[in-house]
Amino acid sequence: MTEASAMTLPDFLKAGEIGRLSADDRRLIVRQALLILEQNYALLPFKAARYGIDPVRRLRLMQTRLGRPGPLEPEWRFHAELVDIFNSLRDLHTRYVLPRPFSDAVARLPFLLKEFTADGRRRYVVGRRIVNEPEIPHETFRFGVEITHWNGVPVGRAVERHAERFPGANPEARHARAVERFTVRSLGFGPPPDEDWVTVRYLDRDGEARFIDLTWDVSSIVPEADAGGGQLDTPLAYDVEGMRLARTRTRLFAPEFLAAEESGEPVDPGPEGVTVTPELATVFEARRVTAGGRVFGHLRIRSFSLTASGIEGFVREFVRLLGELPPDGLVVDIRGNPGGAIVASELCLQALTARAVEPEPAQFAATMLNLRICRANDIMGPWLPSMEQALETGAPYSAAIAFTPAELLAEVPQSYFGPVVLLTDARCYSAADIFAAGFQDNGIGPVLGVDGNTGAGGGNVWRTAHLLGSLPAADDFPFRPLPNGADLSFVIRRLLRVGPNAGTPLEDYGVVPDERHVITRKDVTDGDADLMAAAATLLGKGVPRRLDAGLSEAGGELTVTFAVLGVDRADVIVDGRPRVTVDLGGNPAPVPVPGAGTPRTVRIEGYDGRHLVAVRTFVRTAAGLEPRTTL
Repeated sequence: MTEASAMTLPDFLKAGEIGRLSADDRRLIVRQALLILEQNYALLPFKAARYGIDPVRRLRLMQTRLGRPGPLEPEWRFHAELVDIFNSLRDLHTRYVLPRPFSDAVARLPFLLKEFTADGRRRYVVGRRIVNEPEIPHETFRFGVEITHWNGVPVGRAVERHAERFPGANPEARHARAVERFTVRSLGFGPPPDEDWVTVRYLDRDGEARFIDLTWDVSSIVPEADAGGGQLDTPLAYDVEGMRLARTRTRLFAPEFLAAEESGEPVDPGPEGVTVTPELATVFEARRVTAGGRVFGHLRIRSFSLTASGIEGFVREFVRLLGELPPDGLVVDIRGNPGGAIVASELCLQALTARAVEPEPAQFAATMLNLRICRANDIMGPWLPSMEQALETGAPYSAAIAFTPAELLAEVPQSYFGPVVLLTDARCYSAADIFAAGFQDNGIGPVLGVDGNTGAGGGNVWRTAHLLGSLPAADDFPFRPLPNGADLSFVIRRLLRVGPNAGTPLEDYGVVPDERHVITRKDVTDGDADLMAAAATLLGKGVPRRLDAGLSEAGGELTVTFAVLGVDRADVIVDGRPRVTVDLGGNPAPVPVPGAGTPRTVRIEGYDGRHLVAVRTFVRTAAGLEPRTTL
């Protein structure tokens, strides 16, 4: 199905491809689901205890029913029961994906719903309209008009009813996803809309109540940018449904960014924007903002999806954009980020701080099948000794080991020295949760949230394709491909927090912001104006810093010159050995470095009091000592 072949919802549901699963197909899906939850899923004891559920028992009952003779129940009931079992886990990583044609389809109305709060009450307005959509007959139904009712139900209540279908880990996450997916719904993860069309009551710009009927259409989902296939060497953490829908929304509401990916021609960023490399046009957005009497940078990371340039290309672009933004304040914005590559997210953190980032570690559930997978894959070798020991001692989990190695983090140069604020919401998930947790746990700066929590996803996601590639072929190979495009995703390793929150699960608990901002109408209609003013206030409490250093070599001697702000002392470290400490009050004269010789690396560490706040690293090249500017 392509966008050109979009059809109405009733026509889609009448299509002849629906209802093709045999009894054997259904039994296979249930057997694989049971195997994964019992033997691979890292969070089963945690979820069962937290929510008082028994999904394994429910799957066994399904298996028993499917083994009885007699006519099959309607296929939609089979799908609905499996979806409900997986949703009971309240884990957006761990999902049952319906077979074709549902897995490839999205039902949508021609606009996005946006929410703000006024007078202590949530209110809803029309957001972006689909690009190139035939004109809606009611010319008063336009961006910013307030919606009051949905099929006669107050729209706030309609949103809450929709939220009951989502498996989010906390009420704010479920609500945020209900708003985001109210008018664009993946059919691969749940039932289609109940109605063929909706009647919307809204207030036009003059405050007059009007009604409009809008029909649900069904079109194809854009393939995910970083599905990861069956590769085991790139650990992913993402909202499985959210990643699918993100690119579909981009195609419907901002197709110029997908066009940039394909053509290689950058999108015009506007007068205050910074041009993004076309390959990463759907990932990054950077601009200069003036708010609250300050000029600062706003760098949005819409996902941690990888492209052809991989992790290195992702981090290089992040570092490059940092260098294009004002130096005295930065807002990193991960609102709505559904996740992606874990290592990319943690390497980006290192570019924002002088101190070595402590990455979030991960654990396997200690089972015989997970042990077998660890033995079969060298990349999982670090977990193997503790897995073997856990099965001997009855421990529920392996040791907690980080995905991102310290030596790789050490290669990322600090690329921003001024104060940094992180923006979050309840739609941040998985690798975005990991980024937010690392930002807070490593003390990089304050977290400003528009919701009281992030989405609370703390796991490394595998899908059926990963399992099929995880073990060598053998007579007792336990995994099977699922019929007709059906899929199962799940958490193979859970992540824990570090620093002051060391050992706390990230799953379900998420990241609570340090400060809270409630979205206003002006934020929705005027480019986050009030939110940026709140961020400017937080940036004003930080300290602008510079650590500019120049190196010169003459006669076998090394000399350093400094230009600094907010740094009162520097240590010069040559090839790993401290050589000189210099106080940086005023404008210090050039500083000779005794015993430097012809160094391979020079690291300059800047301190404010006792705190390491800035680092510059120089490496030997053919041209001499050059600053390290990227990975």
